[in-house]
Amino acid sequence: MPSFSKQSQQQLKTCHHDLQSIFSAVERTVDCEISCGHRSHDAQEQAYEEGRSGFHWPESHHNDKPSMAVDVMPVDIDEDDMRRWYWFGGYVRGLADRLYDEGVVTHRLHWSGEQGDPELSKYPHFEIYLPH
Repeated sequence: MPSFSKQSQQQLKTCHHDLQSIFSAVERTVDCEISCGHRSHDAQEQAYEEGRSGFHWPESHHNDKPSMAVDVMPVDIDEDDMRRWYWFGGYVRGLADRLYDEGVVTHRLHWSGEQGDPELSKYPHFEIYLPH
């Protein structure tokens, strides 16, 4: 059974409890790593400069405390295997929807790959859906 590394556990602890619940459930069946939860000012600006974020501080959901966004990377995935990326994103979304329907979590989840852009589909960004 997969389990998070200590670094992944530390990153996940910086996230909203709904994200913690969802990805703890995901990790029971899919081996993955949490690459980013909360981002400090400096980390957000670095992510922006490196093209890993389209937002300056404090505009990213990663900048909230607790973080309303998380970046999750499935282990052993071929970056160009689009079917696998869509499977992972769909699996996470389906599990999150089930947990929402069961009342385990109180927010819906959004995946960056839902925008139909193949490049965004490979981006492991999930965030709590906050209606505007």
